Amino acid sequence: MAPATPGHPDVVACSTDELAAGAAGGSSASFEALVDRLGPRLLRYLRRRVRDEHAAEDVLQETFLKAYRNLGRYDPSRSFATWIFTIATRLAASYLRSRRPAAGVDGLDPPATGVGPAEAASRREQNAGLWALASRVLGDGQFTALWLRYAEDMSLQEVADVMARSKGSVKVLLHRACRRLTDRVARRQTPAADAASAGEALVEA
Repeated sequence: MAPATPGHPDVVACSTDELAAGAAGGSSASFEALVDRLGPRLLRYLRRRVRDEHAAEDVLQETFLKAYRNLGRYDPSRSFATWIFTIATRLAASYLRSRRPAAGVDGLDPPATGVGPAEAASRREQNAGLWALASRVLGDGQFTALWLRYAEDMSLQEVADVMARSKGSVKVLLHRACRRLTDRVARRQTPAADAASAGEALVEA
């Protein structure tokens, strides 16, 4: 499919990378479509990274502004989503360096699929609690790796690209995050089997 052009009727049907190519070529419609498509995902991520609703929205706007200004530097051989998450991650880190984040976040997680409504609701509640716990007890690096890998479903290589780390380093972060979450759940006097399940709910074994 050809990159979308301004007013192109198939802009919604374009892939994210096709939209990025169109935006880099001067298509405002393509860039607006990118904002609509990636904005909610980025905002959910930034809410957890900066732990402040208004700050997250500010960083989101700054992210898209910086992406727009630097479209000429975007490498089409890379995933656009990975590229813009890299920008968002760096801006969030800059914000956190300038202001200590407030404690506590809302629990958000993608809905469970392939299960009944009751089980899906139960899983969402459990995942919400685990993400909130992760936000409190994990360092920025561990939490970022965990979120990008499992909430955003990025590959290890994509997470490594966003975080400017090696795949091996990302694997270590994920392993340590899983162990720490499992230990914290166990301290709440949760049976060992439940503690292991809690860790695996966010991180693959």
